[in-house]
Amino acid sequence: LKSLIGSNTDLVIDSLGRTVGDYLRMRGSAIRPKDAMKFLSLDTTLDQKGVSGSNVRVPDTGWNRTSKNKVSDQCDIDVIVGGMSRETFYNDYFMPGRPFVLRGMTPKSELGAFSKHRWSTTDRFHPNTKVSVGPTAYPSITGQKHCKRDMTIAQLENATECLEMPGVPMVHARHPKEEDLKELYPMYNGNLYDRNGGWREVEHFFGPKPWEYHLGWQVFFGGDGSGATLHWHNAAFNILYSGIKQWKMTPPRYRGWTGMPAKAATEKVEEELDESISVVCTQRPGDIAYIPDYWGHLTLNAGFAIGAAVILPDDYQMTADANHQMTADANPRILFVHINKNGGTSVIRMLQSKCKSQYTSERWGNGHRTFHATAHSLIDHYGREAWDDSYSFALVRHPLARQVSNFFYLVDKCSRDYSECEGRMFPKGPLRTDEDKIEAFHEHTWKLYNAYPPGSEKSYLFGGWGHGNEEFKTMNATQTSWMVDEQGEMAVQNVFKLENLSRDMNELGEAMPCLKHATADQATGRELKMTEDFGDEDDGGDGHLEMVHANASPKYPDYRLFGKNKR
Repeated sequence: LKSLIGSNTDLVIDSLGRTVGDYLRMRGSAIRPKDAMKFLSLDTTLDQKGVSGSNVRVPDTGWNRTSKNKVSDQCDIDVIVGGMSRETFYNDYFMPGRPFVLRGMTPKSELGAFSKHRWSTTDRFHPNTKVSVGPTAYPSITGQKHCKRDMTIAQLENATECLEMPGVPMVHARHPKEEDLKELYPMYNGNLYDRNGGWREVEHFFGPKPWEYHLGWQVFFGGDGSGATLHWHNAAFNILYSGIKQWKMTPPRYRGWTGMPAKAATEKVEEELDESISVVCTQRPGDIAYIPDYWGHLTLNAGFAIGAAVILPDDYQMTADANHQMTADANPRILFVHINKNGGTSVIRMLQSKCKSQYTSERWGNGHRTFHATAHSLIDHYGREAWDDSYSFALVRHPLARQVSNFFYLVDKCSRDYSECEGRMFPKGPLRTDEDKIEAFHEHTWKLYNAYPPGSEKSYLFGGWGHGNEEFKTMNATQTSWMVDEQGEMAVQNVFKLENLSRDMNELGEAMPCLKHATADQATGRELKMTEDFGDEDDGGDGHLEMVHANASPKYPDYRLFGKNKR
């Protein structure tokens, strides 16, 4: 690097306008402060200083939490709470080769599947199941041997010693088979790429169809003091499900390999390794750690730890470049605020078909997804910068028409299975005449208003389900609440009226060029009209790709008749 730039650390070296100095100052930079000063005379010590915290208690997952070691919450790399956009990953971590930790992205149901109580109901991972163990994850690779006797998982949990290796904590690791995955991830039927799971981030960051590449999956668990000895390999993601894991990482220039057990290797590294060339971080249950190509790393477990990892081959990592180029070519990204019962399902189907490189569907956090996400939720997920760089829009509708549509959709659903509608105050009997339907709507609206008045904690239920957005205080029953940011300020760039789009789809085509060939159908004499959302409010709906004349809803009178109410 010095031979290329001399001592000019202000030299701009990428399309984002970042300089050499910017790269050196990034937390977790592969060029550590020692080398930045030695070769480029730039002091980055303060920039690379980690975040120190108090000692961390091992969370209770039912497994043995006892640890002989104090665990600090220090982390010298970025810890991102919530999601990260694909662009941020590519520009700030993948290309510079920086590790990071994502916090809060593993669903609670997935974490619960690795609890002791849950494993006690399985066959392959029952605490009484015997497994091969050793001083390192794969003893034969590191010049070690397995313990002569298999141990039960319960013995591993309690840090039982191997007779021929006293004082050495044991660990078990395996490349999971299909039967293993079905027991470990029953909520996804063993599908690691399920859109609701923690591993969805792999496809999100790198690209579609990861199952077509030879990704290296691993599952591992071990008692207090066990872990992974110092080693390196291709980039990897790691999710911790139980215990606490302390990481020590070195950039590619200082990567290393040893056959010593994790505890001995950790002690040796702490004694002899120059701290200025390494980074440390503490991983908690649910955290997703990303380790870039060829970074050396070792881990030490506190309490009984369970985790899983995937190593990414070169050919799959190359899809990140193609993915990024597609996004760049399709600038800007499209973020659609899909307000329920406003015809949005039809728009989503068009975006998925015609604007594949600009519009993506995702799930994140506790019940959030791009389908029915508010602007506040999308900003919280992608970040304000990504939101501002995107094209955002929403569809609104006459408030009474929206309420009437929602009522009859749910009445129809409840007539088929009323058990799903308990507590939602919908009529049970058939509504045969228009008068019956209008009166039932008025009665239901009055009950909702009294149960969830404006300003109440669950006022959003007056307009429909919260779809995860209810965790934000900005959420209420109004359509406006879907379109504002954390400060309550209007955040979407464009707001279209459903009633107008029914007559002229050209507005969407002008705003989003990728839709122009869809709206061109109008010019050839094929009239396009919006249909309402009458798909399931929880599963994404059965809206149409084609805009059709037919209204897929249950029959009900013109919504304007419902406004004639004395109340």
